Amino acid sequence: MKKKFVLPLAALGLMVALAGCQKEGTDSVAASGSGTPGTSATASSSKMEQIKITTATGNKTMVVGTTLQLTADQEGVTWSSANNDIATVSAAGLVEAKALGSVKITAKKDGFKDGTVTLEITRPAATAKIDWKDADHYSVDGSYTRSNRGPGDTPVYSKSQAEDGECIGYQGTGDKETLTFTSTAAVAAELTSSMGSNNSVNLADVWKIKLNGTELNLAGKRYESDDASGNYTFQEVSFGDVNLIQGDNVLEVEYLVDDSPYLDNFYVYAKAATTITSKPAAPKEKIALPEGADKLTVAIGATANINCTETGVKYTSSNTAIATVDENTGAVTGVAKGSTTIVISKDGMLPARVTVTVTNPSEVIIEAESESTLVEYTDGATVPSYKTSSSGGAYVRVLPTGTTLTYTFTAANAGNYNLTMVGRNFSRDHEITDLSQDAEIKINNVAVDLAGKAWAYATSNQSLDLGTVALAASNTLTFKVIGAEVSDTNFMLDSFIFTPAA
Repeated sequence: MKKKFVLPLAALGLMVALAGCQKEGTDSVAASGSGTPGTSATASSSKMEQIKITTATGNKTMVVGTTLQLTADQEGVTWSSANNDIATVSAAGLVEAKALGSVKITAKKDGFKDGTVTLEITRPAATAKIDWKDADHYSVDGSYTRSNRGPGDTPVYSKSQAEDGECIGYQGTGDKETLTFTSTAAVAAELTSSMGSNNSVNLADVWKIKLNGTELNLAGKRYESDDASGNYTFQEVSFGDVNLIQGDNVLEVEYLVDDSPYLDNFYVYAKAATTITSKPAAPKEKIALPEGADKLTVAIGATANINCTETGVKYTSSNTAIATVDENTGAVTGVAKGSTTIVISKDGMLPARVTVTVTNPSEVIIEAESESTLVEYTDGATVPSYKTSSSGGAYVRVLPTGTTLTYTFTAANAGNYNLTMVGRNFSRDHEITDLSQDAEIKINNVAVDLAGKAWAYATSNQSLDLGTVALAASNTLTFKVIGAEVSDTNFMLDSFIFTPAA
């Protein structure tokens, strides 16, 4: 006999109640257990309508100090801001921008899903933008090394991420950049700068910044790098709020470390009406040296004077292990064989540099670009040279086949010397495997054996041992081009060095 399934009265009453309470916007779904006792149930899922928010301007960006009206598509909503420090919202939906940042505004109403809108609070347009290339540069050691120079000798560096493709960088510890700008009124302002670096830094660790002699508080000011590979973007970072004076304002950045972010543009955000005008630093005159005074050769243990007529200058050696210099007189003393640079500096002027070559007292060094006669050149006077960081400051290159370079020189002691030729071949396609096929070298009309001497591709100077030769008190060296590889533009001749044979 089949049994009847009887639904308890309590459960039946519950189903009736649920059916009677169903409202628009709510679905009821009945699930049956396929006739299995105890499996009948009712599931419900709510479909609440979400409040929609629109802005009066149609965009979601605000400037600090402005207001923006928000409107909800439902009446009687309650408005709230996730961060009242960034923006507040009134009961009527009027938002007031207080500070930079991103903030979420919410509209609530019973029976509806919350509506939200995210607003970005930005700075107003800058009152003035000043290029850091307008700064006046002070170099603590007078070296002014690397990069090009701006109007005030500020080091300009090419960087594609900068606004105009250039920024300033490579200052050293103790260096300073000074920007001067005028304000037509005494007003409060915020100062910022666009900067970029491979590393995240605390600004207080890399710079000391003063405005009109008062140091700015950089505590908590930080640059966050977004890419350690060097493809970072420049970011605007605030130096803080300051008070500008009417007239000239002077912003000074002192470098506390060698490695600091590149600086692109400097921005002034005045908080009251004023006109800001930059005053670019004046170009500086370079310290002049007499012709030929930019090179000096001195033997180990000997002293030679730099020929500089400018008064009040300071002399600094870039490498005191090679040569020292009296900072006041410019007297250079050779310490060890090699080459270094003496920097001649003076406040308010661009520095001059002297390349100093320190030799062994018994060595003879001939710079390839000096004192030569060109047999095959029509003008017969000028040696083609390529200025670069060779031992004497230049290479000789692009010598047509048949060209002869002639050098006359003296040796303190006659006798046998080891001859070394110094230069570069930076062409993989024109490597020299037998120098005798491309050049002839004679000492006092005696040929030097060049057979089998190879000159391979290299990215820097090479020294080629040419064997032992005999020198007299007075000597003549000739270098004649007879092959295409040496006449090629990629072959560069630097110097000849004679060292007494053991």
